[in-house]
Amino acid sequence: MGKTKRPLGFWKTALFYGAPAGLLIIGMMMVNYHVFGLKSDASSMAAGFALMLLFMSLIFFGLKRYRDHEQGGVIKFSKALGLAMATAIVTGLVYMIVWEIYVGFTGDKFMVEYTDMLIDKEKAKGVKGEALAAFTEKIEMMKTNYARRSYRMPMTFLENFSMGFLVALLSALILHKPKFWARS
Repeated sequence: MGKTKRPLGFWKTALFYGAPAGLLIIGMMMVNYHVFGLKSDASSMAAGFALMLLFMSLIFFGLKRYRDHEQGGVIKFSKALGLAMATAIVTGLVYMIVWEIYVGFTGDKFMVEYTDMLIDKEKAKGVKGEALAAFTEKIEMMKTNYARRSYRMPMTFLENFSMGFLVALLSALILHKPKFWARS
């Protein structure tokens, strides 16, 4: 006799697919930072966003599984959007929590390196004098703000959730149509 799969349910689906997505994204970011250092050129940013999008696809697959296995292949748009958003929120929260733990262990090391890199890039462009001083002051203010958890945590969550929101919306738009990639 074959095993019957136990349904995950709405919140378990959000956790089951959202937590690994958040862990994979923050893990990839940390590995990249420690192996390659800080690079803000277009190719490294594009690669980072591509990997983030790849891991965010877990939102789509979680919603598809829920639609096919727990909803009999049919899901209303509002329920699809709710589950996809819940999964994106879980992804963003996991990403933020792991980053906070990392910052707790490393202090402001990342932000110091990041702000130093931004200032060095301005110097390399030939910016000098008052313009460089104004830019440096702006960057120092950013560093000061980032040191405050009440500023850093929402910013960290939003840098991840902004893409999760788009993936959730697209997933719900696509998968609320029962004929799209229907289970055979």
